[in-house]
Amino acid sequence: MTKAARELNVTQTAVSHQVRQLEEHLGARLFTRSPGRLVLTHEGAAWAAALGDVFGRLHAANRRLRAVPPARPIVSLTVLPSFAAVWLVPRLGRFFAAHPGVDLRLSPSERLVDLDEEAFDLGIRYGSGRQPGPGAETLSDDAWVVVSAPELVAKLGLRSPHDLRDAPLLRDDDPSAWGQWLDARRVRGIDWRRGAELSDSAMVVDAAVRGQGVALARISLAQDALESGRLVRPFPRVRPMPTGRRYTLVWRRSRAAAPEVRAFRAWLLDEIGTLRALVGAS
Repeated sequence: MTKAARELNVTQTAVSHQVRQLEEHLGARLFTRSPGRLVLTHEGAAWAAALGDVFGRLHAANRRLRAVPPARPIVSLTVLPSFAAVWLVPRLGRFFAAHPGVDLRLSPSERLVDLDEEAFDLGIRYGSGRQPGPGAETLSDDAWVVVSAPELVAKLGLRSPHDLRDAPLLRDDDPSAWGQWLDARRVRGIDWRRGAELSDSAMVVDAAVRGQGVALARISLAQDALESGRLVRPFPRVRPMPTGRRYTLVWRRSRAAAPEVRAFRAWLLDEIGTLRALVGAS
């Protein structure tokens, strides 16, 4: 009972209760009980032997089903929702055009997913700048950049960081980025805590595109809006500020050599080169 409870992650009392309910349902005693000891009855031993064969065949059938290869090669990827929505998904058409025979299963998640446990081929992580070890490689660093819709820049007459005193400010939930950015530019007297705080970094970019304020955004998420002109940098001579974080690609070693996984890795490394160049130029 104790071992069963540990394996099922429930209490021993819960297991005992379920066993008694099972005996009532079957109308048979499965165990002979004595202080500190349980012994299978004749009926219990016979039932356990029969079930052992049933569960063995079920396990074998499940194993065969998992071993059946999909009709088409598929790459499974876990990635942050913000990066998936704003950067990755808009570019996937180019991957499918280059590899029409490969499917993709994309799972946006804030969790740090265990690739082996949840059977993902690849993961894109965002975190501190520690060098990745085996089974991982750096994709790109990131930086903070001040962005705004062009019409808001004209309306507020933004020419220097000091002009932000009367501007509505947008930020994500990083508690110190705006303050560090203003301090680095020797701008005093601006309460950066006013305005809107949006916990999703992609929402910060979207709010800025809609003209709702001047945003301190991650350049990785603002890249497409800047290139399309939906956002501009009101202070183009002010260099973006490193976030101290980077995007890292990790992979499940048992799938690393699969042709479809290698194809997606190669495409992603080539595609993210524009972001690396943008961050490097900053």
